[in-house]
Amino acid sequence: MSEFNNNSNNNAHSSSEEEEQDEILAEYPIYLTTELSKYLYMFQYPMRSTPFTSKTGPSAARLKPRSKKVELDLPLDTRSTHYSTERGEDFAMGLNDKTIKTAYDRRMEEHEEELSMGHSYKAPKKEEELLDKMTMTSIDVPSQTKYVIGVIRDEELHLTPINTTIQLRPGFKYIDKIDEKWKAANKRIQDVEKLEEKKRGTDPNTAQTLQVSVKNTEREGNMRKNLYSMAVRNAEEEDWQPIVYYDENSLQAEKVSEKLYATSKEPLNCITTNADYLDQLSGQKAT
Repeated sequence: MSEFNNNSNNNAHSSSEEEEQDEILAEYPIYLTTELSKYLYMFQYPMRSTPFTSKTGPSAARLKPRSKKVELDLPLDTRSTHYSTERGEDFAMGLNDKTIKTAYDRRMEEHEEELSMGHSYKAPKKEEELLDKMTMTSIDVPSQTKYVIGVIRDEELHLTPINTTIQLRPGFKYIDKIDEKWKAANKRIQDVEKLEEKKRGTDPNTAQTLQVSVKNTEREGNMRKNLYSMAVRNAEEEDWQPIVYYDENSLQAEKVSEKLYATSKEPLNCITTNADYLDQLSGQKAT
């Protein structure tokens, strides 16, 4: 019995110490402001573990206000030892409007160069473009709770409701564009072959014995295979609106952040119970 009583006393003593450690140190009045509420987005980066810096932050940004879509262009270090120049040249085709040259296109170019410059002329090697940016595309997050942003100044807590929560993940629109270019190139090849058949007076519906010579390197085959497997399509009709991205430490961001503080401090009469308030804050309906 004595051992049991000693343990009880020790437990009571420990509980008393915990209560002393959890004492309230300060109480702040809460102010609610909605001046920036409809403009506030919370960005989540599930595939990033480090914050942006002045060098790695977005170089461009776009917004679809009605559908609440966001795109951010992040610069890629093409001089890094981890950057594949070969793959960068392949994927750069999705960043411009240049067509993919077929064997017929290259043959015509070589023929024109020989006529203008002579048979001994060799065209200088052009410097290939590189994929120098990665686009982060937003994905809507289902609303399961309500978020607010809070800032403290002069022992006052100022809250602003957040309008939209999105997750930003790497997008692959350049893959779709390369896919479209390959389809257009194949269409041109078919048109040229049909034209040659007409010149020879061959009925395209008549069975013919053909000798096909295909030149396709392993690099081209693997690239096209990966392009089709990575293709992602977006059929939204709303146009993107370019917006300016400012770093959190910039003067522009500091100026806007001042609107997170309530300018008027009128008292509010709360008619909601504590339980109802917590239910509303968590997105649940009170029962």
